[in-house]
Amino acid sequence: MRHGTQRRDQGQALVEFAFGIIVFLMLFIGMIDLGRGVFMFNGVSQAAREVARETSVHPGSGALGASAQTVAVIQTQRGLVPGLTIGSSDFQCYDLAGVLQFDSCKPGDWVRVTARTTFVPAIPFLGALGPFVLSSTSSAEIQ
Repeated sequence: MRHGTQRRDQGQALVEFAFGIIVFLMLFIGMIDLGRGVFMFNGVSQAAREVARETSVHPGSGALGASAQTVAVIQTQRGLVPGLTIGSSDFQCYDLAGVLQFDSCKPGDWVRVTARTTFVPAIPFLGALGPFVLSSTSSAEIQ
């Protein structure tokens, strides 16, 4: 009679373990996903800072952000941050009073760069909310 009770207890422990491991794995994957999200947001923020800094030093003679140095930094940052987008419309020039400059940027003006990427969580129920757009803006004074 004891032998039958021991087998039933082993089966019960297996079922409890199966339920418990699912919860544990979801929490574990959730922590990893949160880490990925923070890593990507930090990458986007760093990319915006680097591109703004480089553009402030090398604004170029044509469109803002079209200098060879700025394009090289954008390509480097795209290699570091998956899905990073920084287009020509993401560069803006402001004067000291905060007024948008449409004609040209001169030393003393500020360049503002916006960088963005899309983060898709690995957890199914967070993925159902849709991809999250991570965006960061940085400014630097034109030298």
